[in-house]
Amino acid sequence: MSAARTRIGLLVRSAPFRGRSGRDQLDLALAAGTLGFDVDLYFRGDGALQLLMQREPQAAGLPEGVRGWQSLSQLTTVSAWVSEAEFRALSGATVRWALDAQPATPAQMAERLAQCAQVLVV
Repeated sequence: MSAARTRIGLLVRSAPFRGRSGRDQLDLALAAGTLGFDVDLYFRGDGALQLLMQREPQAAGLPEGVRGWQSLSQLTTVSAWVSEAEFRALSGATVRWALDAQPATPAQMAERLAQCAQVLVV
């Protein structure tokens, strides 16, 4: 009988390409997935911009991020939520999300975060 997998929560509040590597939040999520953690992702504020397919930065010579978010589900079990306000503000006919993210209120996010073994805020 196998042991239950540990779930780690990652609260992403930073806009894409704000950190030193340009994709710090994604790298943390990929590392957790590689180490065998299930990953719960919570995108709030500017962090929701991380998942927009239309915002790839190749023209500026920066590394891609969206494909990395998409590949995370190949490593581990991933659940993703975007703050309800940002989800409504960003959603539209032309918007494509990199992950199957669902809208969530701050209370719903807090409840889910409380169920994670570890939580990182970036």
